[in-house]
Amino acid sequence: MQKSVSIKWFLIKAMRISIMQLMLSAICCGITFARHANGQELLNKEVSLQTEWTEVKSILSQIEKQANVRFVYSTNSIQARKKVSFSANNSKLSVVLDRLLNPLDISYEIEGTRILLQRKTRVISDNTLAAPTFDRTVSGRVTDEKGEALPGVSIILKGTQQGTSSDAEGRYQLNIPDGSSVLIFSFVGYVPVEKTISNESILDVSLVTDTKSLQEIVVVGYGTQKRANVTAAITSVPMSEIKDMPVSNVATALQGKIPGVVIQQNNGTPGSTPAIKVRGFGSISAGNSPLIVVDGNIVGAGIFSNLNTNDIESMDVLKDASSTAIYGSKGSNGVILITTKRGKSGKPSVNLDVFTGFQEVTKKIDLLNSQQFAEFGKDASNNAYLDNIKGANITDPNSVRPTDYLRYRYPRGEAFSWLDFDDPSKVAALPYTDYQDLIFKKAKINNYQLSASGGTDKARYSVSGGYLQQDGIIRRSALQRYTLRANVEINVLPKLKIGFNLNPSYKIQQEVNDKGHWADNAVINSALSVMPMVPIYAADGSYTSQAAIAAPYNYPGITNPVANITEYNSQYLSTNMLGNTYAELGFLKNFTYRISGNFNFTGNRRNAYRTSKMPLNQILPPSVSTGTAYSDQGLSWLFNQTVNFSKTLNNDHNIDILIGMESTKYQFQTSQGTGSSYPNDVVETLNGSASGTTTTASSTKIENASASYFARANYNYKGKYLLNVSVRRDGSSIFGPDNRWGTFPAASLGWRINEEAFLKNVKALSEAKVRVSYGFSGNNAFDNLNYYPYAATLRADNYSFNNALVNGLVPASLANSKLGWERSQQLDAGIDLGLFNNRILLIVDYYQRTTKDLLLSVNVPTVTGFNSAIKNIGKMENKGWEFGLNTRNLTKALIWNTSFNLSFNRNKVIALGPTGDPIRSASGVGESNITQIGSPIGSFYGYKQVGVFKDQADLDSHPHDPTTKPGDVKYEDINNDKVINANDRTIIGNNQPDFIYGLTNTFSYKGFDLNIAIQGTQGGEILNLSRRFFENLEGNANQLTTVLNRWRSPSDPGDGVTPRANARTTGNNNAISTRWVEDGSYLRVQNVSLGYQLPASLISKAKLQQVRIYASAQNLFTFTKYLNFNPEVSNYEGPLAGGVDYGVFPLAKTYTLGINIGL
Repeated sequence: MQKSVSIKWFLIKAMRISIMQLMLSAICCGITFARHANGQELLNKEVSLQTEWTEVKSILSQIEKQANVRFVYSTNSIQARKKVSFSANNSKLSVVLDRLLNPLDISYEIEGTRILLQRKTRVISDNTLAAPTFDRTVSGRVTDEKGEALPGVSIILKGTQQGTSSDAEGRYQLNIPDGSSVLIFSFVGYVPVEKTISNESILDVSLVTDTKSLQEIVVVGYGTQKRANVTAAITSVPMSEIKDMPVSNVATALQGKIPGVVIQQNNGTPGSTPAIKVRGFGSISAGNSPLIVVDGNIVGAGIFSNLNTNDIESMDVLKDASSTAIYGSKGSNGVILITTKRGKSGKPSVNLDVFTGFQEVTKKIDLLNSQQFAEFGKDASNNAYLDNIKGANITDPNSVRPTDYLRYRYPRGEAFSWLDFDDPSKVAALPYTDYQDLIFKKAKINNYQLSASGGTDKARYSVSGGYLQQDGIIRRSALQRYTLRANVEINVLPKLKIGFNLNPSYKIQQEVNDKGHWADNAVINSALSVMPMVPIYAADGSYTSQAAIAAPYNYPGITNPVANITEYNSQYLSTNMLGNTYAELGFLKNFTYRISGNFNFTGNRRNAYRTSKMPLNQILPPSVSTGTAYSDQGLSWLFNQTVNFSKTLNNDHNIDILIGMESTKYQFQTSQGTGSSYPNDVVETLNGSASGTTTTASSTKIENASASYFARANYNYKGKYLLNVSVRRDGSSIFGPDNRWGTFPAASLGWRINEEAFLKNVKALSEAKVRVSYGFSGNNAFDNLNYYPYAATLRADNYSFNNALVNGLVPASLANSKLGWERSQQLDAGIDLGLFNNRILLIVDYYQRTTKDLLLSVNVPTVTGFNSAIKNIGKMENKGWEFGLNTRNLTKALIWNTSFNLSFNRNKVIALGPTGDPIRSASGVGESNITQIGSPIGSFYGYKQVGVFKDQADLDSHPHDPTTKPGDVKYEDINNDKVINANDRTIIGNNQPDFIYGLTNTFSYKGFDLNIAIQGTQGGEILNLSRRFFENLEGNANQLTTVLNRWRSPSDPGDGVTPRANARTTGNNNAISTRWVEDGSYLRVQNVSLGYQLPASLISKAKLQQVRIYASAQNLFTFTKYLNFNPEVSNYEGPLAGGVDYGVFPLAKTYTLGINIGL
């Protein structure tokens, strides 16, 4: 074991030291590749064509497929829609290009595997009217939104035929007449731009992607597809909108960008992965996160914390059954496809991106100050005295009161001489400590990203290395992340290419104990609960806490929040290695064979230690020190093979067929040990505990495997009528032998109505497509501790043999060999509508997803020896609407684009086994959630508060708990039996929002760019159980300032919601009820970023391609009624107890300044 750890540590160190060396080596290799580029080899490739009266662009597409090249051109500039007849039989590409292009006055230039096409310079005849005189030269550079060069852009002097094209570096030069002129910049896939130029000699232009261009390529399962031909619900993430966001987890940047996808930042810990749901919850017992595929490798959601935004080329989200069924048993919760950046032929490109900044907590909670707390504490003690002592009077002095009912919550002078709530002068002089200021801080964040790419027509590469350093806003919390990525592709033969992708990462996280009860030394709730006058340190310099007051009187000993941070050391080390290698071979003209092997290794280790200096609940230091060591390792393999057939018949019938097979294997193991009673705090490892022994130890080991076969066929007729069918058959070792295989078919239809003759003349209509899909997918995403739900588990027990106990194993659960897949069936209907050359694009989807055969525990006859067993019996439904609207509002000097999305989802449980018994879930304080038929999953469960009893007459007229007094909470008698008890609990809310939305506006003007992103939710409640500490009104902990509105007397009833203060709570006031349920709606200004790209004239002397400086603010403002830190909070994973706030790491507001330099 020690040897393997040492080897692993050595590898990690080597990776960290070698990042720069590897990158420099790759850059040098790329320069070497570029020097040996040989365009002649490209021109020697043979091509065969036979076309009749076909558009030039269609002929070029056929040549691209045969010769493995890419043509770069402006459709209007070369008249690509012109129809010609052409034939060639095993002719060299050079001959084909000359014969095809020369009659059209088109010239070409080779750059790697790209061929730039542009119109030849025309000679203007003497009799041309109003021919302009060209007296001066204008030059510049054309780039995309990311600042990357755009070759082949057409630049035309408006009103003339004079023009040129940008070269491989995006540069151009054009002669124009004196005075004011207008230049038109156009390029396929980008929005055309007109620029007015007066006396300038340099004009740099940035083109914006036409994100809804009909030629846009989207990534689908095991391939790509033109967006025009897509019949499924697929959304592409606009990477340009998230490039400047200062996030340590890519998933957080996706909030509000994708209709139908809820991304919930429930935790602000640096690097933490948000909860992700596509179209609602799909399971009760299995996972609800979407399948994530990175470069063909299936990974967990934690991968988002290992990726750099700048390394991602594209992200596509598959949402309906038609698109996800190709992934079979893994696709029922949606699929997120991530493609990292690839190298391109041409001159090596080097890019450096650096940002630095700081973070701060988004808000602080309003709590009582020392004087307010003193008055509140007296009120709580007096009410308890009046309730429990017969004949008591509020003016009674302490001399006649029992010790437990003095006129202030804590005894005078026994612990602290100043603790006397009866002495006005001492109350006025009470010390005050803002514990929020002590646990939170302004935290720095720094990010460095260096990348390089390039290559030739033979080989291409893209490499990058990154370092992120992020301190958390809670003191001592921090994250360091090292990443490396290398993608290489080589053309071994004209029709054979091989490649590999490698993405190692290493993280160091300094953790704090932020979640849960203060009795467990949780930082958040202890900082908000501790009395404001309690000091941090005792007279001898040791940490103190309320335990100094509480222990003798059996009061809660709220722990010291500062000690909870400084005396707890937990470090989490994480290593991840993603790898992929592939080969692709073209054969028999229309066939492509691809083989791919993927692996994913994860190794994690946590070492945690709590020192003897930390106060515990009612225990002052020295306390019992504790150390824990945990480690896990996971290794997964994925191997697949596909054959693709693609052919066009008679220029009308387009067929694409894919068949494939896939196999996977997964191994995972853990080990953990705990030690205690350390002789001192010098050695924190387990061998430093008493006698060097562990008090507890455990380990687990899991393996599973799967095999799959799949097929997909796409057909379209003239790009007008579209059909997609797919099927996948999966077998998994997770399920029982009698039900191990599952089949998941799907189909979708599309009709591009705008291609019909009766709409051809509607100029305003640029796209109109209706589509419908229906299909099945599955779910086998069980957690690591329940990976074989069909099998009977075992536990240790004792047997009696010959009057002696013998250790052995006994069954702990009942086996079920028929246990099988959870199956999801989904209907989707949508319309894509584009207006005014797609300046306005509306996408609408309606879906209905039903998940059946949910795995649930049901009661079984006691004769089996067990109380319950797992069966496929549950059923649940999600249905909703999704709207996406993209507009290009301004397209000239000032460019303004808007993206808006809105989504509704309704979840309902339909079946829960033969008896329909509800599932009750606890969250630290007893039952808090319920899942029952006819309601959303994981709804909140408790009493309905209908007010506060104003006086005795009010109390006498309404059912109540036997201990209830005036000023206590009034609950609704749900079952009308005139008694308030547990039978009056009901559903009191749920965490699922009514709708979610996102709005992004992007602006650009003369080198400046501005991005403003807003997102939020409406509806959806939060069960704020932390308020059971901060509003318990018992006088034993600090409180929210809302308690100032409490009931004080019949004549001063307060706000009608907050009950009276009472040191001996009566009336079941603090039961789970609507009192703790809050509106979780919020609107957040998620990101504002402002950038400026320096003109080429300023940076060309330094031989730089681009320099862009930018500033960004993340989580800038949040508008919400929620009282606690974060309206997205949820302490507990999974659907059964979601939306509960029990104290958790708040979100940070982040400000950064960055620079991007291209070489």
